[in-house]
Amino acid sequence: MMHPNDLLTLLRRRPFEPFRIVTSDGTVYEVNHPDLMLVGTRSAVIGYPSRDIPGAADRYDIVSLLQMIRVEQAGSPVEA
Repeated sequence: MMHPNDLLTLLRRRPFEPFRIVTSDGTVYEVNHPDLMLVGTRSAVIGYPSRDIPGAADRYDIVSLLQMIRVEQAGSPVEA
């Protein structure tokens, strides 16, 4: 299980570094901006950026922290 504080630490890193979350079934979720993820005590909401409205999510997934098995760094740093 991923602990909420581990995700919050990644989201608060400056400069922000995009990362991937890998779940127990092999699904990979890309987190490319800290404003597009909301961390709860048992799940996280991962948003996908809108092409038309900067800063807004076009859609989102709700992922159980119990299913998250690892985090991988991805891409280059992003200023947030």
